[in-house]
Amino acid sequence: MDRIRAPAVFSQRKREKGMRSPKLSCSYEIKFNKFVIFIMQRKMGMTRRMFLMDLARRKGFRVESELSDSVTHIVAENNSYLEVLDWLRGQAVGDSSRFELLDISWFTACMEAGRPVDTEMKYRLMEQDQSSPLNTPESEVPSFIASKVSQYSCQRKTTLNNYNKKFTDAFEIMAENYEFKENEIFSLEFQRAASVLKFLPFPVTRMKDIQGLPCMGDRVRDVIEEILEEGESSRAKEVLNDERYKSFKQFTSVFGVGVKTSEKWYRMGLRTLEEVKADKTVKLSKMQKAGFLYYEDLVSCVSKAEADAVNMVVKNTVYTFLPDALVTITGGFRRGKNIGHDIDFLITSPGSREDYELLHKIVDLWKKQQFGRDLRRYATHERKMILDNHALYDRTKRTFLKAASEEEIFAHLGLDYIEPWERNA
Repeated sequence: MDRIRAPAVFSQRKREKGMRSPKLSCSYEIKFNKFVIFIMQRKMGMTRRMFLMDLARRKGFRVESELSDSVTHIVAENNSYLEVLDWLRGQAVGDSSRFELLDISWFTACMEAGRPVDTEMKYRLMEQDQSSPLNTPESEVPSFIASKVSQYSCQRKTTLNNYNKKFTDAFEIMAENYEFKENEIFSLEFQRAASVLKFLPFPVTRMKDIQGLPCMGDRVRDVIEEILEEGESSRAKEVLNDERYKSFKQFTSVFGVGVKTSEKWYRMGLRTLEEVKADKTVKLSKMQKAGFLYYEDLVSCVSKAEADAVNMVVKNTVYTFLPDALVTITGGFRRGKNIGHDIDFLITSPGSREDYELLHKIVDLWKKQQFGRDLRRYATHERKMILDNHALYDRTKRTFLKAASEEEIFAHLGLDYIEPWERNA
């Protein structure tokens, strides 16, 4: 794989790695004495090889700088079995069977696990290239060819089984950070890369796994490579610890607050929601006031059971006005998620019948029912009365109270009358 790349935002990590001095003089505790690893420099480069050797030593592995009789495992990157044999012949090695010849993906798996992993068939370099569909049993042939994966999500079948969450989580952090910086190009780059990796029916364990896939630019590849080598992304970690990102993350969690408003508040020196609420100079829109007022409800998660219960409420209310309407849950719950942050509905009316005021009617009805429920609760708990759709009953006096209007009901309950337009509870 060609390691020379055009200058980019993420190329700094490469330069930093290249400038590090290998810690050859440092002594590390050897935890796994039975494994003696030799990493081939061929097609890898000296800087990367030295970095990987040092990484393995820090993890407790024994790594030899030179090929010797003590070596048990030879690791190669982007080299075929025949290429490794040819290289060994050049080192005057007559019998290669005493070595385990392994792809770099085995080394990566060991680094991630922090211990030696089994040298399964998928890691071994064999005389016949096992990664080639031509030499793979029919039952093990991948269901797709990387070069034929579409760049458009609408042409890919993606389930909730995400085998590459450690990569996509990092991508989504990066994408959100670029969104906060209003860099739509870089944000979309990471969003699209995350979408592609979510589609894969297998976990990425080596850089070779992403060859030919769309949306794998230099910035994306750098993050993938670092996670494979280190187990995490230092870039994503830096973002999570960045003051600006943390403030924007809080601000945009409020309904009605976007990047522009977040930028304004940040420039004012505000860093938390508590500081925003305490600052008397902050002018909130009507939507933002509602966002703060109902903040806890809006940021809390909704379960599938709650979504199903709300679905029944919505359906029953819609049928009151349009008996033949179709009410369908859409969004995340329709895609099979068990947890969401909101519930989306699609309401359609078959035929030519339409009701442009339907949503207003539904909301108005719910406003009355919220308010009416609390009125009945007040009657029960505070006045020892029973209020239903038919009458008002005084349990203490054991008698029905006469009421010809809403005003009289309020009076019996000892409440000031509230006009209908004042009942937006």
